[in-house]
Amino acid sequence: MNKKTMMSALTLTALLSTASAQQMMDGKTAYVRVVHAVADAPNVDVYVDGSRTVANAPFKAVTSYGDVPAGAHKVMITAAGDKMKVVFSGSVNLMAGTYYTVAAVGSLKMLKVQVFGTSGMNMNKGKAAVNVYHLAPDAPRVQALAVDMSNAAILPGGVSYLQKKTVLVNPMGVNLNIVPFGKTAPVVKNISGINVAGGKSYSIFAVGMMADKTLDFVVTEDKVVADSMMAK
Repeated sequence: MNKKTMMSALTLTALLSTASAQQMMDGKTAYVRVVHAVADAPNVDVYVDGSRTVANAPFKAVTSYGDVPAGAHKVMITAAGDKMKVVFSGSVNLMAGTYYTVAAVGSLKMLKVQVFGTSGMNMNKGKAAVNVYHLAPDAPRVQALAVDMSNAAILPGGVSYLQKKTVLVNPMGVNLNIVPFGKTAPVVKNISGINVAGGKSYSIFAVGMMADKTLDFVVTEDKVVADSMMAK
């Protein structure tokens, strides 16, 4: 690549980056991430308005938030690499400035999409926001117990299937026991070794099913990655 071509490429990259930043600040943008919570479904591709925006996502995959123009969009989920094997097709309406979690839930035979929305990310520098999503169809209502705080319950009322609860906690190392609501045992899952920081948001997703022993909990730090929902 000669110097002139290289300078042109760098200029184009800068312009595209500036355009993306402007789009994210112009009040016409929503933010979307995708969660694959269906244990018996294959790896999937996700199409938005006919363009593939998520490629070959396996069970338990959670994408970063990507910027998408606000408004109505058609969403289609297919088996990875085979656009003819449609497992879901439907429409979503996205509002500007809203952060959406679009989750494939249920089983392959009864797969559906559940959409959760929130108005923003955590801005409290002294607290960490922890979002808990219950996406496991045959799991009971659950509670999270803070092991290092004498098993104190941190989810008011617990969380049931297709619900989301958010709590603000002090920055700390997370050591939680997930248990059936109102009980301290059996421990469905211990979540430890994760540090949560003030001013950041995190999510815990209950995915899979108890019946086939695929129930699991996926922990992520919530991030926005510009253009991550563009065509692939």
